[in-house]
Amino acid sequence: MIRVIHPVAGALALLTIATFWLSTALSELFASQTIVTAVKTAIPWGFLVLIPALAATGGSGFALAKGQRAGLVGAKLKRMPLIAANGILVLIPSALFLASKARAGEFDTAFYAVQALELGAGAANLALLGLSMRDGMELTRWRRKSFLRPAPTFRASLVASEEVAKGTVAFHFTKPDGFEFSAGQAVYVTLPSPAKNGTKGRVRTFSIASPPQDPELVIATRLTESSFKRGLMSFPLGTAVEIEGPYGDMSLHEDSARPAIFLAGGIGVTPFRSMILDAVKRGLPHRLYLFYSNRSSEEAAFLAELTELEKQNPRFKLIATITEAGGTRTDWNGEQGHITQDMIVKHVGDVAAPVYYIAGPPAMVSAMETLLSEAGIKSEDVRAEMFTGY
Repeated sequence: MIRVIHPVAGALALLTIATFWLSTALSELFASQTIVTAVKTAIPWGFLVLIPALAATGGSGFALAKGQRAGLVGAKLKRMPLIAANGILVLIPSALFLASKARAGEFDTAFYAVQALELGAGAANLALLGLSMRDGMELTRWRRKSFLRPAPTFRASLVASEEVAKGTVAFHFTKPDGFEFSAGQAVYVTLPSPAKNGTKGRVRTFSIASPPQDPELVIATRLTESSFKRGLMSFPLGTAVEIEGPYGDMSLHEDSARPAIFLAGGIGVTPFRSMILDAVKRGLPHRLYLFYSNRSSEEAAFLAELTELEKQNPRFKLIATITEAGGTRTDWNGEQGHITQDMIVKHVGDVAAPVYYIAGPPAMVSAMETLLSEAGIKSEDVRAEMFTGY
């Protein structure tokens, strides 16, 4: 319910302030003083809607943050006090003053000076609320199709962890009863206790790296100094976490006549591992190409497994490439450099026929989207997800 309250309250607050602002501007520009008086005396009554809406937006936002104070969540939280202070210290006193002056028919210099102040403060709050709504849409991109019916939360226990590349660890969890997902989807993982000395909270989004047929759920992450990942690494086997989901629409297209080209950067390989293993286990006829870019072969998660999978499955081709040749083993015989259009043409041929899937760091995803756009690939044939890695 709280995930419904937050966007609805925020939208209501934004709409209310926009109504105040537009009615004020239009009445001042085009209407008589009688209309201006009616508008100014009506606005304070709107506080009966605005104040609860702002309170609900702020309260639900802090609850949803679950201790996170960085990234887009942190930006939204920093705006909340500014929005509240602007409303309490400027907008409400200004509206009450203008209503009093309008009722008395005193449209003097003080009236118009405060009116200008109110319009400026209102515009500022509209901008701040708009930015927060934009960030909220980005944060909930996986949840949008389930806005009024969010996915349930399950408890899963840690059963194993393994290093799958230099600096990258895969965590195996029990698959809860009733949990079903499509290959390529993601979950929200919540640690059992707040991370100490952390500003990024105890919730992260992870693509599921295992196929739906496996008895366990596998997620993988690059290790950093974040309190979340330190906490995850320190948990003993059997530790229970909350898993909410599944979310996302990064799933294999149905038309098997069109090849699937996966463009992965670093840990962005996780949803593609799930999709490839699922396609192999189900015997799907799709042609699958995985272009997998890493700085060095030692940092390429699941590389040995994917190499073996290619040998066993003629419909799957792995094109691994490294961007820093000096940092990899001397027997490397794969591609070198970043993924390019020429590299795709070399291994695939017709670049217009496939459906493209992109996952990786934001810079890599943006670069691949630009590459595909310049190659004439239609936007509806490109599906992308970003991994920030914190």
